[in-house]
Amino acid sequence: MPLYDQVELLCQAISVQAKAEVDQILVRAREEADRRLIEAEASHQEALARTKAEVEAQARLEARNRIDRAELEGKRLISQTKETWLTEVLAQAQARLQAFRDTAGYQDWLRTTLLAALQQLEGDQFRVMAHPDEVTWLTPELLDEVSASRGCHLAWAAGPDLPPGGFVAIRSDGRVRVDQTFAGIIERQRETLRAETARQLWGD
Repeated sequence: MPLYDQVELLCQAISVQAKAEVDQILVRAREEADRRLIEAEASHQEALARTKAEVEAQARLEARNRIDRAELEGKRLISQTKETWLTEVLAQAQARLQAFRDTAGYQDWLRTTLLAALQQLEGDQFRVMAHPDEVTWLTPELLDEVSASRGCHLAWAAGPDLPPGGFVAIRSDGRVRVDQTFAGIIERQRETLRAETARQLWGD
């Protein structure tokens, strides 16, 4: 075979082989491109999912925070309202006690309560202090009657700083006293009154 023909055949063989290799390279390139595209899409979807999850988590957290704040505010308002009611109830109780002073039974209450208070004190010399207005009910006759029942000497003393209603019984040395003013009685019973009032109003 002439040399020319051999060269031509060799060129054709090289060309065919080169074309085949080019085709393979193109196939691999397309496969690599497709793979990378798929990976990029998967990464994109993952990023979207992650972002969506983060946004949803943030939204849930914000919603939870708002709910918590609303619940706290609700509890605060409820507590504030209850406190207002309790204060009003105690104020009404104080007002009713003050109104009790205008009834016939008030002086009998003073007599009984004063005698009971003196029984708690040692000695035979006592003072009864009360708001100056109480002289209307804590009369000399009532004090003499209680003194005779207790077997003691009982002196009256006005206490301008004391609240109206009730009295304070004091031992002669001033070291022991029994506060039976309306304000003192309510103060000692405040927590009990609050608890009972709350139970009746709200079942707390």
